[in-house]
Amino acid sequence: MDPEVLLVEDEKNIILGVRTCLDAVGYRAHVVEDGEEALKYLKTRRPDLVLLDLMLPKIDGFEVLKKIKEKDSTRDIPVIVLTAKVSREDQERALALGADYYMTKPFRPRELWDKIKHFLPGSEEDPF
Repeated sequence: MDPEVLLVEDEKNIILGVRTCLDAVGYRAHVVEDGEEALKYLKTRRPDLVLLDLMLPKIDGFEVLKKIKEKDSTRDIPVIVLTAKVSREDQERALALGADYYMTKPFRPRELWDKIKHFLPGSEEDPF
């Protein structure tokens, strides 16, 4: 079964770019645009990877990350933070809450792809 990636993002251009890359290599991408929807999704599904923005409507990404890492059923899901928050404090906070990697926007698609492959090995296809 193809790996499933949950993309929690509210910027349409980021959604389009990331989804295009994931689709190109056969990964299943599920997109939600706010933190509340992400937590609802995670109650019934267990993706193989979460790509998480921090500045989200309804519930921010820090709270989503905290809830992911608190629950036994989701704590081992790798989380890559994709955010415009560039301060060292935000990065340290996200990593302390359990983020596996922190990338700031704008990011290089190749770097994101390399990190996705790190957490979801197996795809030899390259979307670039």
